[in-house]
Amino acid sequence: MSKKLLTFIGMSTLVASSAFANTSANISKTKVEKSQSNLEKEESLKGDFGFTSNQLVEGVGDVVGNQYFGELNLDYKNVNQLDTVKVFKMATRTNNEEQLMLSIPEAYTDFEFSSSSRISMGRKVLAWSMVDEEWGLGRVNNRINFDFLNPGQEGLTGFTYSKTTKSGFGIDLFGSFTNIPELNPGFKIDSNAGTVECQNPWCKAPDATAPVEDEDKPIFYNVNYPEVADVVLKQSYGLNARFNKTFDLVDKEKRSALEKKGEKVEPNNLELGMNLFWFKKPENNISISAEVRYEIEEDRIFVDATPEVYYHDVTGGNIELNFSKYNTKLYGSAISINPNTSPDGDQNKVFEYTGIKPKKKKEDYLSGGIAFDNGNLKLRSGYIARVSDFDRENDILVEYPRWNQAIHLAASHKVTGKLLVSLDYKYDMLTEDRITMLNSSYRFASNIIGSVGANIIGTSPEKESFWSDYENNDAVYSSVKYTF
Repeated sequence: MSKKLLTFIGMSTLVASSAFANTSANISKTKVEKSQSNLEKEESLKGDFGFTSNQLVEGVGDVVGNQYFGELNLDYKNVNQLDTVKVFKMATRTNNEEQLMLSIPEAYTDFEFSSSSRISMGRKVLAWSMVDEEWGLGRVNNRINFDFLNPGQEGLTGFTYSKTTKSGFGIDLFGSFTNIPELNPGFKIDSNAGTVECQNPWCKAPDATAPVEDEDKPIFYNVNYPEVADVVLKQSYGLNARFNKTFDLVDKEKRSALEKKGEKVEPNNLELGMNLFWFKKPENNISISAEVRYEIEEDRIFVDATPEVYYHDVTGGNIELNFSKYNTKLYGSAISINPNTSPDGDQNKVFEYTGIKPKKKKEDYLSGGIAFDNGNLKLRSGYIARVSDFDRENDILVEYPRWNQAIHLAASHKVTGKLLVSLDYKYDMLTEDRITMLNSSYRFASNIIGSVGANIIGTSPEKESFWSDYENNDAVYSSVKYTF
């Protein structure tokens, strides 16, 4: 059996791309919104639409769906006099294969429950884990996943209750009866022909044939689509405990003396933020179990794939130190993912023929970094380490970790009021994966931005990793965007 075939069986987005496509209509961020007396009435609609071509260099961008794409992004916010906040965000992308990708990162209503607490209802990004956000792990929030270089975050759908005390302690409670898996990237599935094809560069298409006794035979893929309710109607609940406190580092006597002289006292604050969280929720991706057999009469390989929902426990914590005088932030973050070994609602399933099911692995990550931002210059350095074991032996459905022991260096600089240049680099010291992103953007008019840049993926030919399947997804691009 070919490796691509077996990889496909384990792809979690197989069903999400088709069966459910129509059903989806750092610590400081976890603070409760301002009280009613401080909130001002506000209504805004922002967004952009543009076009990007990845064909500035011959031979680059030739992967399916990687030649060019158009996109539209919307961001709406409304704050009314009753202290109710409404947020709606939408992102879309259409590539040269005419595949439309859609994401609703956030769509929620937030209102004051009491003077120190708020309730949110709808789809909202929960800023509980910095390592999950920084490194695109997708274990807490979903990912937008139009591309894997900038996966973005897509919120969870449910209810969130947040309460903050005057002493700086706070708590967030999340609950949901709705599970919407990640929908991107997707496959093109022909149920009648039994074929699966890719329309974008970020999905891994299975082989159309596989060798049987040294002779290639066609593969027929059959997906046993579950009832939508069996996937969507799943419970989730989580708890986040946090503490935020600001310390004034200016000597009180010095401050008093300067104020008496009428001199301005520059702020010099240290903001401390900490939180611990726990989740019980379905995995953000659908898993696949399969039966594989050779049909003599049809002279083909038959793959019978069954989508399944697995639950996992996600725990973690963060600590952040923000030095306002130096525009610098230090942070540390940890996360642990403990998956169930059996799918939800089907604990005693029997696999017939050559039945295959995914082996779930515990994951533990530690991360830390430093960031500087003075408005014109942004610098960032980070590190992530997978501290849990990763045993690939006897696991044909293995899903490689996105990052193992990696560093992240990023910089962006506003050279002028119109010109912005940036560099983003990640390097995994264990697998030797390298991702380099270069960009230069110029604002030609108040609403028009032009950009040129390059995205380069490097992998080791001697090692297999998550990024090995995407090493040809380089791009040397130009784009134009209209903002409003």
